[in-house]
Amino acid sequence: MNAVLMLADGTSFQGKMFGSRVRAVGEVVFNTSMGMYGEIITDPASRGQIVVMTFPLIGNYGIHSAELFSSQVHACGLVLREGAAEPSSWRMESTLEKFLEENGLPALVEVDTRALTRHIRQKGSMPGMIAALEEADPAVLKEYQTAPVALIEKVTNSKSYTLGEEKDPIVIVDLGMGRWLPGALEKEGLGVKIFPAFTAAEEILKANPRGLVISSGPEGDPKIESIARELSPAINSLPTLGIGVGMEVIALAMGAKRKKMKFGHRGTNHPVTDLVGGRNFITCQNHGYVVEESSIEKTGLKVTEKNIHDGTIEGIAHEEMPVLGVQYYPSTEPTQEGEETCYSRFKKLLKI
Repeated sequence: MNAVLMLADGTSFQGKMFGSRVRAVGEVVFNTSMGMYGEIITDPASRGQIVVMTFPLIGNYGIHSAELFSSQVHACGLVLREGAAEPSSWRMESTLEKFLEENGLPALVEVDTRALTRHIRQKGSMPGMIAALEEADPAVLKEYQTAPVALIEKVTNSKSYTLGEEKDPIVIVDLGMGRWLPGALEKEGLGVKIFPAFTAAEEILKANPRGLVISSGPEGDPKIESIARELSPAINSLPTLGIGVGMEVIALAMGAKRKKMKFGHRGTNHPVTDLVGGRNFITCQNHGYVVEESSIEKTGLKVTEKNIHDGTIEGIAHEEMPVLGVQYYPSTEPTQEGEETCYSRFKKLLKI
């Protein structure tokens, strides 16, 4: 079926439908990963996004459920140069196309993704629509641009729950966490209690937690600022770790500001430099906002890590309080023997 990606600036890219044959509207972004397509489309941080994969062949190892970031699809569309026709892997449980069909996610293939990515890099991320040619109605895209955005309420848990049996667990505020996060903390020997995104700081403190983790999740929700204000008393009272948008929440709670990037950092190959230890390393990222460095003066925060490509902030810590944050997805395994992970550094803040 012939289809089109229509962008808000009037530019269109034609292709063919792949996956579910439905219309989708969202923010068009690009991701430079060579694989991890299953993780990307099930990452709650991808909520409301049409993801353009820059690597030309996607889907060659199919889908394996253990690799997915969550139990459901969160991206609203996918754009590919080529979708693998005959994927092969001993772990494969489904083809990408079948997975997309079963989860109602439309994809567009046979698109010049190189030209599309160059366009986004030049003009910036913007709203767009995937639709069959006969269903590509500009009015639908225009309506989307004026509609209010509510992302976090669609990805957070509705109720609190506990993992493990520890008396004083770590509290995770779930802004749209991947399922790897509780496991990473449990690996450090920490019990975990998960609270919904809009939980009051008073309720968190009543749980008598050892520390607070603010998870990753979608960034384009206007309620991020109110979440930061609500969590501020807990952040100022507990050892705190923020990941992705969780780091942005910490910065906002401390009085700093954030801004939307032109096209963001999305991929598995983003180099970061540690300003404290002096090492460089490669990270997995999925974010389109950044903390403004000029705004952290007099907040008590300091920059601990930066992106090597553009110099934007990738890590922060407080000068006096046990608070740290990273913009990327921290690895659960040290890159070198004896090296600390982000989670082991956070555990040190707990003084246990």
